Amino acid sequence: TSDRAGRFEAANGGTLFLDEVGEVPPHTQIKLLRVLQNREIERVGESTSRPVDVRLVAATNADLEEGVRKGSFREDFYFRLKVVSVRMPPLRERRGDSPALAEHFLAMYAERYDRPVRTIADDAMAVLKAYDWPGNVRELENVIEAAVVLAEGDTITVEVLPAEAGGGQHVEDLDDADEIRIPAGTSLSDAERKIIQDTLRRTGGNKTAAARILGIGLRTLYRKLEQYEEEQGGDAAEAER
Repeated sequence: TSDRAGRFEAANGGTLFLDEVGEVPPHTQIKLLRVLQNREIERVGESTSRPVDVRLVAATNADLEEGVRKGSFREDFYFRLKVVSVRMPPLRERRGDSPALAEHFLAMYAERYDRPVRTIADDAMAVLKAYDWPGNVRELENVIEAAVVLAEGDTITVEVLPAEAGGGQHVEDLDDADEIRIPAGTSLSDAERKIIQDTLRRTGGNKTAAARILGIGLRTLYRKLEQYEEEQGGDAAEAER
C-alpha cells in the first residue's frame, strides 16, 4: 500500500552494517553479491534498478574460510567482502579489557534497575579477569547484570558471580523431578521456544547455566533469544494493526 526503502537504499551515501554475515543463507548471498558487484538494487515488485553508493561493514563469529571449504559460504561473496579485514580478539585474549567493560555494565544496570551497587570487590574482579568468557562480551554483560540484581549492598562480591566463572552462585542441573510439559500438536519451533524459556526461568535467568543444561552453545542461546524478541515485536506490531 506504500513505498518503503530497503536497507541498502536507506543507507545510500553512508554505511550499512551486516551482523553475523556468516549466517546469511546461500540464496541471499547471491543477492548481496549482485548489489556489491553492480552497485544497484531493485525494489520488491519493481523491474528497474536504482544505483546505491554504500560502504559495507560486515561482522561474523564464524570461520568464513571454513565455510567456503565446506560449500556453505560462496567463495566469490567471501572475496567481495574481504577487502579490509579487522580481527577482534576474543575477550580471553584481551583480559585487560574485562575491568573496564565490567564497570561500564555495572553503571548501566545499576541505573536501569535503580540499585545502589557502585563497585566490584577486588577478589570478584580477579575472578572476572581470570575467566575465559566463551560467550565473549555478551556473557560478561549478562553476568554483571545478574550480579547487580543479586548484590547485597553497594558491592559486587564473588558470592553473586556464577560458579561457571569461578564465583559462588551455584545453579543445580535439572533433576528427574523437573518436567517441562509440551502439549500434543505443538510445533517443533514452539516446543523449542518453551523448553528454552522454561529452562531460563529454572536457572533464574542465568544464560550460561541454561546453555549448559540444554546442551547448546552460549552463542546459540543468545541467537535464539534475539529471534524470539524479534518475533514478539512483530506479533505486537501485528496486534496493533
